[in-house]
Amino acid sequence: MGANLRNLVKYFPATAGLLTIIALVFIYELIVGFDTAIVQLAQINLLVFYAGQWWRLVTAIFVHMGFIHFALNTFWLFYLGMDLEGIVGSKRFLLVFFLSAIVGNVLSLFTLPLDVASGGASGGLFGIVGASLAIEGVLKRNMQKALMNAIILFLINSIFPGVNIVAHFGGLAAGLALGYIYGRWLRRKLMDMSYWFE
Repeated sequence: MGANLRNLVKYFPATAGLLTIIALVFIYELIVGFDTAIVQLAQINLLVFYAGQWWRLVTAIFVHMGFIHFALNTFWLFYLGMDLEGIVGSKRFLLVFFLSAIVGNVLSLFTLPLDVASGGASGGLFGIVGASLAIEGVLKRNMQKALMNAIILFLINSIFPGVNIVAHFGGLAAGLALGYIYGRWLRRKLMDMSYWFE
């Protein structure tokens, strides 16, 4: 277990870092209570618009609404994050995750009611899936695994009440766009072999 954890931090530092932040925030939620943590950190559109608390678009990424929500998002981040980070590198992976999550949150801000509280890493996760799909498509490789991940993630996230489909859609769209850019970059790198020497 210790060796596996060290390997995760060594080879996938961005994924490990995100998992650590999510775990620490969840511990905080357990200490102060879910309701209190959600009021403090989740995206509540009323407070974003009228109290100028725009930072909630970021803090909401790391807040989860309960044990199952936390467990599922943690599992999918671990599983999907290593795949994408291993392909595009840590910095590009983080750009996919955060941009997708924030795009999903901004879209939610302008489409959901003012009193809705939303949170979770799902927008970023759908961005990871979208980026993986686009990369596989550009490189003309087997898209079956990436497509299956997308379908399973969508189905699992759809069975729970109060799921923010808007954030998922926004994250997926952002991930597809970045994945297309990264796919073209990877194709150039593979063609001139420079990918193997970075």
